[in-house]
Amino acid sequence: MDLRAVIIDDEEDARKALSSLILQDHPYVRLLGMADGVPSGLELISKLAPNLLFLDVELRTTTGFELLEALGEKRPHVIFTTAHEGYAVKAIRFSALDFLLKPVDPAELHVAINKAMDAAEIRQTPQQFLSLLQNFGQERAVKKRLALPTLDGLVMADVSDILYCQGDGHYTTIGQLDRKPVVISRNLGQLEDLLPHDDFVRIHHSHLVAVKHIIKYVRGEGGEVVMADGANLAVSKRKKQDLMDRLARV
Repeated sequence: MDLRAVIIDDEEDARKALSSLILQDHPYVRLLGMADGVPSGLELISKLAPNLLFLDVELRTTTGFELLEALGEKRPHVIFTTAHEGYAVKAIRFSALDFLLKPVDPAELHVAINKAMDAAEIRQTPQQFLSLLQNFGQERAVKKRLALPTLDGLVMADVSDILYCQGDGHYTTIGQLDRKPVVISRNLGQLEDLLPHDDFVRIHHSHLVAVKHIIKYVRGEGGEVVMADGANLAVSKRKKQDLMDRLARV
């Protein structure tokens, strides 16, 4: 399926750089037009009806989220672009189709566009965007649900049901109550940023666990924990005291 895209960014150089990459490397993406803010962006989208939107997070005195709210439920698929590695990026990682940090890396753009091609085949539900809008601007809020990006699409997960996250490079296995583990295309550090710190503790460079779902701690140099689904996860010597401190507060 062809992608019909627009770019909304308040920086002219950023618009030119991204459009050049798209035109040069992705001939199956039709770039319909570009805009520099919310009003012009809304007009462009209304007129051209794209199915893919490259959207900057910060647009002068407004944000890309305001544009999404104005569009309502009938929105194009969104790939955010931003120069800021801040909370906005953390909040949208499991809600937006993807995000790209400026300057845009051609390889990351290729991955993001492949996701857009897949998403265009099976239209994602508005829940993804509702989650995005609810997460933005609520840095201290407890997020109740996450949209987890898998190879097949998105899996909605209740944060309270997440047992552990086991990292392996760019991928993470999520263990959940009464459900099979799922592998998502996000690294463990991204999940640690997103999940509430009061509920989860890093016990190893590869393991992040929900404190309330720990059934048993087995002593050792670092030791290991047994989770509610029976999974045994190693605790590193360096992280052992962090775990002990958290368990003491339960």
